[in-house]
Amino acid sequence: MFYYRYSPEQLERAAEQLLQKFDPELLKKPKEYDVYRVIEECLGVDYDWKYIRPDQAILGLTAFNPGYIWVSPAPHLYEGIQPERIYLEKGTILIDATLTEGNNIGRERFTVMHEVFHQVLHKDCFRREPPDYVHQTTKCTLFGQKKKLVTALDHIEYQANTCAADFLMPRKTVPTVWRSISGFDRPAHEDYRTEEYIRPGLSGIQTGNEVSAEESSAHCPAYNSLLNLIKTQGVSTPFILE
Repeated sequence: MFYYRYSPEQLERAAEQLLQKFDPELLKKPKEYDVYRVIEECLGVDYDWKYIRPDQAILGLTAFNPGYIWVSPAPHLYEGIQPERIYLEKGTILIDATLTEGNNIGRERFTVMHEVFHQVLHKDCFRREPPDYVHQTTKCTLFGQKKKLVTALDHIEYQANTCAADFLMPRKTVPTVWRSISGFDRPAHEDYRTEEYIRPGLSGIQTGNEVSAEESSAHCPAYNSLLNLIKTQGVSTPFILE
């Protein structure tokens, strides 16, 4: 595989272009919407939910070519469990079914948009792979620790993460929402402990629901995107360093 050297500005522009295509109002005023509509209206490909792995190590995947994959019949291991073989049409996005269960809305939305941007940015990047190649997105890719961008795959995953965060939290609307959530409207300053105040606010901007501590960690791409927006858009928090 290979990758394109997109700059952060180009990635943000790609996210804004998809927002413009999907619903231009989202660039002016945040509102609730179903991320699966983005797949339907902007990509026109199939999507489905399956228990991809019983250990939830794989949260989503994209079939860049038609072919068969193995999935689990249940979200957990048990004696005698047997995987199931299913066929995916070209372009199909598969989301792990556990994301639709419980309070996983933030993780589900981010995973969906991560897969969407693989289709927007990376269709050509996998053309040298085998005909039945399916690109899988691991939990570590979405919510793991930061890592150096060394391989083509590292860059590809970083780009999909960045665009997903930029799409869900566009620069043009996040500052206003953050001010309304935090209740503070003062110039940003390096001494403000912005990082410590983002965790409870991230969910309000992205989904309107709470997210897990794992998703709110400093390793979450959405968290890092929000931190950058707040620090660069003149929005601060009430915490002062001693």
